Amino acid sequence: MLGPIRFHYGCHTRIGAHCFMNFNFTVQDDAQVIIGDHNNFGPNVTIVTPMHPMLAEERRGMLCSDGIERFLCYARPVKIGNDCWFGANAVVCPGVTIGDNCVIGAGSVVTRDIPPDSFAAGVPAKVIRAITEKDSVKYVFGEIH
Repeated sequence: MLGPIRFHYGCHTRIGAHCFMNFNFTVQDDAQVIIGDHNNFGPNVTIVTPMHPMLAEERRGMLCSDGIERFLCYARPVKIGNDCWFGANAVVCPGVTIGDNCVIGAGSVVTRDIPPDSFAAGVPAKVIRAITEKDSVKYVFGEIH
């Protein structure tokens, strides 16, 4: 890991073995965040679980019986499978599940589930295509010795 790395609570996040987080990795874990094994996160990747209501009155505080105004926290869990790669500045939004072996393009905002073995990119992120053997670096750089 390269610092700084930040967690809102930390106690709601589970990180698997052999993960790499580049600098400015941020997890706002108001709900559970599960990160599988062998994942790599580029610089400035953010995972968020809090949701903010669309209706203005639902964002306002509630006056409790003790006379103190309190605000509710709405959050949905995030789950990331194994062997995923996240490009720089990717954002994973509340309630998203990302399957095993996915690549999330740099600058993407993931607002919905991504199935296993997918390359997804964009704002909002969409599945571009399945990842196959043809994506091997040997086709880009030639045989690796």
